[in-house]
Amino acid sequence: MEIQWFSNSFKGVVTLYETNITLNTVAASNFENAYATMIGYSKKDNSLIIKYLNKEEATSGVYNKNDLHTISIKPSYGRINGKNIIRGIATFYPLDFSRKNMYKFYSTWDVASKSLIVDLSAEVKG
Repeated sequence: MEIQWFSNSFKGVVTLYETNITLNTVAASNFENAYATMIGYSKKDNSLIIKYLNKEEATSGVYNKNDLHTISIKPSYGRINGKNIIRGIATFYPLDFSRKNMYKFYSTWDVASKSLIVDLSAEVKG
């Protein structure tokens, strides 16, 4: 008998709402001990970048406090609140919340940069 086993390694999914960024359990698991995050955009890769910062990094003075964003981690999701963050993302990716109430994208964790890379090139369908 030939069996195909299914892994528990599901994909990270990031959902953009008008007021927040929500991470599914897989994506949020990378931020369990995060003190803060930074959010950026890579034009070259058409990717949203969510960088993990621990307390030492966030309070070291290296980063501007206005660039730091709090992340809330719950048992089944993570959330970064802020309409201004979404407005900033909308300058790079067309978000029309009068047409759709959310936009979903796959993500991958980059160990070297301690960042979640959100691929904006293709929305998750369904």
